Amino acid sequence: MENKIKALFADVLQISSDQINDRSTPDTIEAWDSLNHLNLIASFEEEFSIDIDPEEIPLMMVSYLQFKTYIINKLGYHHGG
Repeated sequence: MENKIKALFADVLQISSDQINDRSTPDTIEAWDSLNHLNLIASFEEEFSIDIDPEEIPLMMVSYLQFKTYIINKLGYHHGG
């Protein structure tokens, strides 16, 4: 699941998945700006048929780890599972 999340994240931002790790933030990924963050949210909602709460959206921009964790929790997967 983590590979699928990373692949979609990279695809939306049009970057290599090699540029993404758990410590990645909007400061380290130039393409990850506020507009592209909304594109990420929309793409993940559509791809995984989930609804992300508006109050969660800014929290998901803290880091890639945070983003991935929210998606995994929405899908009901446990980390590493």
